[in-house]
Amino acid sequence: HMSYAFGKGSKERLLTCHEDLIRVAEKALSLSHIDFSITEGERTLERQKELFDKGRSKIDGINKKGKHNHSPSLAFDFMVYVPGRKDLAFDNEHLTYIAGIIMAVGAEMFATQKIKHELRWGGNFDRDGIILLDQVLWDRPHIELIGVDIDG
Repeated sequence: HMSYAFGKGSKERLLTCHEDLIRVAEKALSLSHIDFSITEGERTLERQKELFDKGRSKIDGINKKGKHNHSPSLAFDFMVYVPGRKDLAFDNEHLTYIAGIIMAVGAEMFATQKIKHELRWGGNFDRDGIILLDQVLWDRPHIELIGVDIDG
């Protein structure tokens, strides 16, 4: 298969992320048979407030910070990229495939000490091996680092 590379927008958003996430995302994209884009890395307070006000996030960014609200960001969101097929951007099967590649790359890089932190996928936040069905919070296009020491 052809190897994909991130476009300008994805690169810019990825550069707002923790170095572990940058390493994993770039390696995962090079191995994936499905192209994907990075839709969000670090999230500004204004953007977080907008999502909170719309009911799309339970975190307002002021009283509680999420993984997107740190600099560098401890999370990124992604979407499927197939030219001419916007309908596939958040298709569950495609998102799950991509998340599997990202998580496998993350596990391998963590085991070989190429990154310092483990990853968690929004489709299995509780990490119990069951996708979605048993958890209140689910977010398939979301990948985050866990166990990062944050000052404050």
